[in-house]
Amino acid sequence: MTSEKPYRAGFVALVGQPNAGKSTLLNAILNEKLSIVSAKPQTTRARVTGILNRDDAQVVFVDAPGTLKSTSGINQFLQDEVADVMKKADVVCALLAADAPEEASIELMKQLQAGKTPWVAIVTKIDILGGTRTPKFFTYLMENSIPFVSISTAKRPQEAVEEVLSRVLPLLPESKAPLFDPELYTTQTVRQIVAEYVREACFDRLQQEIPYGLAVRVQEFKEEETITKIRCELVIDKENHKAIVIGAKGATIKAIGMQARESIERFLGTKVFLELHVAVQEGWTKNPRIMKELGYVVAKN
Repeated sequence: MTSEKPYRAGFVALVGQPNAGKSTLLNAILNEKLSIVSAKPQTTRARVTGILNRDDAQVVFVDAPGTLKSTSGINQFLQDEVADVMKKADVVCALLAADAPEEASIELMKQLQAGKTPWVAIVTKIDILGGTRTPKFFTYLMENSIPFVSISTAKRPQEAVEEVLSRVLPLLPESKAPLFDPELYTTQTVRQIVAEYVREACFDRLQQEIPYGLAVRVQEFKEEETITKIRCELVIDKENHKAIVIGAKGATIKAIGMQARESIERFLGTKVFLELHVAVQEGWTKNPRIMKELGYVVAKN
């Protein structure tokens, strides 16, 4: 006679360097576009929570910003976010991109080895390594007998999800009940998700450093019978970036709005009227008061 599997529930932190594939993995696990994705590094700022509900478990994945060494301005918030996410996790998934620098990858693994939280090493983007090439940090994994799983979320998403879950689920604590309503797949508010879709379009349409000094504030969200009206403010930290964000005859901001509107319409399942404005708040990325107003503050609890 076999006993039933115990029900498990807990928090799983997804951590790693910028562009390690954390957001892509979270979206694949949920089969929802929850975390925004960009080819540019450091796209994720605030943590994003996605909830996977199964008959035998509720897994609360938390997509943390990429780990950085810099602690100036908004980078301090990003590092505080990562530290807080890891501190509250029941399990940590260390995502190590196959092309990641050896030093930073080993530094992250050493940090997790020194802690008490169970963790799993996940080597991502294995499809970019041809032939018999191995990641630069592979020797460290082998010498320290660190179990790991290699995945390609881009080419084999379902296989990647199954591999990750097979390692994570046994490490979660047993629970008498789910931590959240099983009908939920995220704790993000609609306004937060809308703001992220707009910010994703900004990352895609703007070049160089501009997206890193840009934040999105939802000023109005009005649901009507046949359409949802949304007004957002694009907050930038330099006056000379305003003309670039707007573009010649408004072409750039129009392109941002069109891309974001399409994403928001898919998410909301309704027609959307999206209005965007640009506001300059010089040096906001180094101003604690403005950062707090824009939601870039780690809640103390």
